[in-house]
Amino acid sequence: MPVATAEAPRHETARPPVRIRTLLALGLVFGGGWWTYPRAVAAWQLHTAATTLADYGLCMVGPTGASLLRDNPPEFRRLVRRRLVAAGADERPFERCAKAARELTGSVEVARAHRATAWSFVEYGGAAAEHRGALGVFELDDLHVTTRPVAELAKHAWPFAHGYTKLVKPSLSAYEAVHPVELPRPGVGRGLPAWRARYRTVRRTRDGKLLLAVGRAANLGVYRSRDGGIDWTPAPVRSGGVAEFAGRCSAQGSEHSFSFGLDEDGGRTTVTSFGPDGAPETVDLAPSSQSVFAAACDDKALVVATSPHRSPDVTLLFCPYRDACHLMALPRFRGVGALPRYPLDIARVGGTTILAVTMLGIVRVASTRDDGKSWTPFTVAYDEGAHPGLRARVKVPGRLLAIGKRVLLYGGSPQSSWTYSVLVSDDDGAAWRRP
Repeated sequence: MPVATAEAPRHETARPPVRIRTLLALGLVFGGGWWTYPRAVAAWQLHTAATTLADYGLCMVGPTGASLLRDNPPEFRRLVRRRLVAAGADERPFERCAKAARELTGSVEVARAHRATAWSFVEYGGAAAEHRGALGVFELDDLHVTTRPVAELAKHAWPFAHGYTKLVKPSLSAYEAVHPVELPRPGVGRGLPAWRARYRTVRRTRDGKLLLAVGRAANLGVYRSRDGGIDWTPAPVRSGGVAEFAGRCSAQGSEHSFSFGLDEDGGRTTVTSFGPDGAPETVDLAPSSQSVFAAACDDKALVVATSPHRSPDVTLLFCPYRDACHLMALPRFRGVGALPRYPLDIARVGGTTILAVTMLGIVRVASTRDDGKSWTPFTVAYDEGAHPGLRARVKVPGRLLAIGKRVLLYGGSPQSSWTYSVLVSDDDGAAWRRP
């Protein structure tokens, strides 16, 4: 008979509500999103920041600003300085760039520095240079905008972005500043003394050489130039014709001349006019306590710069030929009302008075054709920061000398072997060039 067998009941295994592979897939999706999202956001922000960076560069220094800020920060900073020192004292040359600076740096202080006037910067050479670190005084380093924030965004945007350099392109509506004008590179001269004298008179000899008499009497120095005034060498005090013009101020080709003296009590400085049309005539100038540190003349008048003992304050006086002296208004820095202070120098050419004032390695020039009633705005003739490689022992050319219709802006030196910077102007100080 067949043997009966019994089968054990089958038990089915319960399925988990979520499979492991599903969890792994979800983890991969979540992890990918967690890794991708911030990089995608950074890539989006990178494009905006790179465009803002390019707009900022254009706003600061003009057409080359974007590429220079990206590739050559030292040259970009040099152009920023040039634009700053060339601005009017009351101008705010970087104000339109403040918004972009704030977006790039997130700094309120950086934006505030961009809105400041040129006069507020130490590098401008005005009152701020004497109050470095005070509230409301800024320096170029306060305009601290770099490519670092954009580079950091590019780093976080990988692999959606590979660097940022190609993205630095300005927007169509970006403001573009005028490219700062390049200042002329000075020539190098030697031989003229640095010491100041009331008399500096030049004559051209028959053979085309120049003779310069500086000072008078025991303090008389005579110098000769064979190249139009760039290089000078000492000449004998008794050189031919020197006695005819030394010790007086007179323009080349003029029969009129001026000299200084003291009144009977010695308390007042006087000016005496000499000419073929009559006897010498003496007029009062100023108290003898006012030191005469610069004087220049032409055929019609003498202009004198004085200052109190150990004071940088300056007074200009205008003395027409055979007429009383009177105060001559100094030019003011536009918008701030500040007056130029010592050290400065003056020259007189054909009725035009030229004034050069040295401010922290910057030489600014102004001129007047109506004897101080109106002055041209100050313009920069020389900036020491623009020529760091200049091979001259005395770099800043802060002295003026008229040679006929030409005006020299030169450094002067304490030793005849020392070299100094030289610029020349043939248009009464309106423009300067390398000789």
